[in-house]
Amino acid sequence: MAEPVEKVEKAARQGEGEACALAREPAAARVRQLILSRILDGVYRPGARLVELPLARELAISQTPVREALRQLEAVGIVRTEPWRGTRVREVSEREMREAYQVRAALEQLAARLAAPRLAGRVEGLRRRVAELRAAARARDIERYARNDVPFHRAIIEASGNSILLRTWESLNFEVRTRVHLARGHSDLAAVADAHQAVVDALAEGDGRTAGKLLRRQAEFAIPLEECMKPAPESAAGAIATATDAQDRASGRPPRRTR
Repeated sequence: MAEPVEKVEKAARQGEGEACALAREPAAARVRQLILSRILDGVYRPGARLVELPLARELAISQTPVREALRQLEAVGIVRTEPWRGTRVREVSEREMREAYQVRAALEQLAARLAAPRLAGRVEGLRRRVAELRAAARARDIERYARNDVPFHRAIIEASGNSILLRTWESLNFEVRTRVHLARGHSDLAAVADAHQAVVDALAEGDGRTAGKLLRRQAEFAIPLEECMKPAPESAAGAIATATDAQDRASGRPPRRTR
């Protein structure tokens, strides 16, 4: 079925602006974001074919970055390439997203425990990211939120000093998955942004165990679980507070207050 004229014209106008942006950023990364944005906006619907040459001509670039962008999107299951059918947009299931975030939960819990000694008293960069996350949440700016959320988590992974852990985490490509997740509207952005502050506070004190549990909770509540599992607390911030209070009681510390 042909796309409505208004949608096609809008896509063309977007393409002109996006072509200009390509000159300022690595081409493959920009093309990947362009295609992903169009998928999330419904311009490219599941089953739509993505052809390298027309995209390259539209953006006034070579086919090489377009090909690389499509490979990156295929690696995380956003598109699929088949013989004789070319590359097409595929539907990303909730199950796939849930499984990716379950792996993320385990990786980030370990990363926080390893990173805490290195980050104790040195979390200024993370605090700045939290401020950006809160501002993006207030503005309901998903793009700005994603641009700060992924580097926040990557900084903790990098501080772990474990290169295999970092490669495994990056192989899940959360730059793409985070945008897909946010576009589906599963999260209360303000509550999740506030929950990041509790992680920073724990890391500032060198408390990797608590920071790890908080990061794990964030990832576990990012995607709805099966109906047979217990419902999540009313908000991500509530889940974080619950986890922290339980940890404090177990260790004999007074309840922690988040800033």
